[in-house]
Amino acid sequence: MEGNKSIGEYPFKVLPFEVDFREKLTLPHLTNYILNSAGYHADSLGFGIENVKVNNQSWVVSRLAIEINEYPKNGEKIKVQTWVENVLRMFSMRNFAFLTQDGKPLGYARSAWALIDKTNRRPTDLSKIISSDIFGNQPCPIAKVGKIPATEADVFETFTVKYSDVDFNQHLNSSKYIEHIIDSFTLYKFSKRDIKRFEIEYISECLFGEKISIHKKEDENGIFILELKNETGATICKSKVIFGEQTLNEEYIIK
Repeated sequence: MEGNKSIGEYPFKVLPFEVDFREKLTLPHLTNYILNSAGYHADSLGFGIENVKVNNQSWVVSRLAIEINEYPKNGEKIKVQTWVENVLRMFSMRNFAFLTQDGKPLGYARSAWALIDKTNRRPTDLSKIISSDIFGNQPCPIAKVGKIPATEADVFETFTVKYSDVDFNQHLNSSKYIEHIIDSFTLYKFSKRDIKRFEIEYISECLFGEKISIHKKEDENGIFILELKNETGATICKSKVIFGEQTLNEEYIIK
């Protein structure tokens, strides 16, 4: 990757506080790898957080799809590659590849980003900021981020946004949405299946002190649709969770 700035490559080591009871990297922490890699790469290309801050702007992720074939475990070192695939007027399409140290693919991700004005919270025209000459010419062999249907399911559980949930934009951190979503599944579920594909559509900001309800429904194909709503009933985000079909061989003790 040396000399090719269109594709960024960043090393990570899976740390003990980033794994679950199976010693596998959790999706929220993998999402942090995604966010960090995107930030590092944007910095190297001249449109990172510090660059856009001078214009009172900030990057926000709008949609994210992650597919994992094999989750890295505690202590393993992996590489995250990232590149901008395309830029629309209001959205930048950025992809990711997760690799072992020797280059074996572990999974991929696709994302859509908006650059918002921090005062009026409206998106900026990206065609004036990102040119096509930095696009990475590399395949990303997973389905693009699609529209997630709404669910009419009853309230499954609720939570209140606390200090540790909030990021520098003063709203619920992108990985915290995912943390609350996957916390709606049991340890037993994760003892039998890995999440194969995870999709999330961020719709509106969620602020400190807000009480959020989680609505969860499983369809006839075993696909889970989840929706987070605030106290007014407005949708904060929607998510689709697909577990793998293969039963895990490991024997986990669930207390």
